[in-house]
Amino acid sequence: MRKILLTALVTIGMIGSSVAQMAIPGEIFADNPARFNGRKVTIKNVEVFGPTIGTNQPGIAVGPVGSLNSNLGTVGPVVPTSVQSPCRPPRGFSEIGVFFKAKPDYKGCFFMSDMMKNQLTRELGGQQVEAQLTFRGDYRTGYNVTFYRLGK
Repeated sequence: MRKILLTALVTIGMIGSSVAQMAIPGEIFADNPARFNGRKVTIKNVEVFGPTIGTNQPGIAVGPVGSLNSNLGTVGPVVPTSVQSPCRPPRGFSEIGVFFKAKPDYKGCFFMSDMMKNQLTRELGGQQVEAQLTFRGDYRTGYNVTFYRLGK
């Protein structure tokens, strides 16, 4: 009887831990990132950018330098965002570019250790590749990526 009970408890524990690590779609995370604050999350349906992160991001316009920009005035209404602006990873960490396929307008602050970032850059080879990311963090301070898996 004890062996059956022990086997049942171990089985339930293994099922519970495997369900906790299932990858959720990126759009569910992007809809409400505050819901996942402080929890370990694995997301799918995202793409990771190559080493040219930050140079060709949509929505960043560079204007001419000179007298045209000397008197900017009011630009428009300020729209509150759910991400830290700008992204400031801690020392020893580098920002990575993550594109949410179903929510292309979502911009989050994702970063990983410099050593892991160097390895990711070598694996990407300057391309944009589909990936699964495991991370933990807060929508105000950013997300520390602790594991990635490239491909579907």
